[in-house]
Amino acid sequence: MTPVYWIMIAITVLFTLLGMLSAWRTGDTKWPFVFGFFSILPVTIVLAVQGEGAAWRRWMIVALVAAYVARMLYTLLIWFNATGAAKLKDQVKPSQFLVLPLVLVPVFCWLYPLPFFAAMDRTDPFGLYDALTLICYALGTLFHLGADYQKWAFKQNPENRGKLLHGGFWGLSRHPNYFGDFLIYLSFALVSVWPWGLVAPVVNLLQYFFDAIPKNEKLSQERHGENWARYCRSTPLFLPYGAFKS
Repeated sequence: MTPVYWIMIAITVLFTLLGMLSAWRTGDTKWPFVFGFFSILPVTIVLAVQGEGAAWRRWMIVALVAAYVARMLYTLLIWFNATGAAKLKDQVKPSQFLVLPLVLVPVFCWLYPLPFFAAMDRTDPFGLYDALTLICYALGTLFHLGADYQKWAFKQNPENRGKLLHGGFWGLSRHPNYFGDFLIYLSFALVSVWPWGLVAPVVNLLQYFFDAIPKNEKLSQERHGENWARYCRSTPLFLPYGAFKS
């Protein structure tokens, strides 16, 4: 194997151990997610350094990933109670917290950055796929950050305790933050101009539709009952076309 793979393996092992240690010490789901999200950044930097493509594109990708990681770390550390990771604490046994880093870190170190293996070697000038990348990333950030902030602000108001948020971004989709996150990983696939780059957004979708979304839907149904059923009838699950739904 080339040195870059050994470095990536070392990053994977390091962040997995840090995530497991933090889960064991705190008994919380926050830190496995923190170390999982953060691990994609050093991997991206390694791939940028070893890449042979246009320098502006390599470091543009690093900047996009760095902005994404910084925002996610802020969300996890400051708005944690408004995230799906916080709900997970009540849905899994404490003994399973140690398993989270074993899943999260390899995904963030290998599957999500997979598009960058090709993107970092692109030598062509700025073109259509680069423009689509930036548009998709910006739109994804708007939905992801906007929805998370709206939920956090909603929960800060004591008068909203026990109430269901169904306006703004959450009136367009029942999971607008997940939709935004998907768009960000789709933007990573677009910049690669490589069929295998689609692995990143596909893995992201699979994680949401077979894990996060079913768990959140079940929990919300238990908490809100008929209000949730009404909300489901008026608001689509994922794609944000709620404003156009009759």
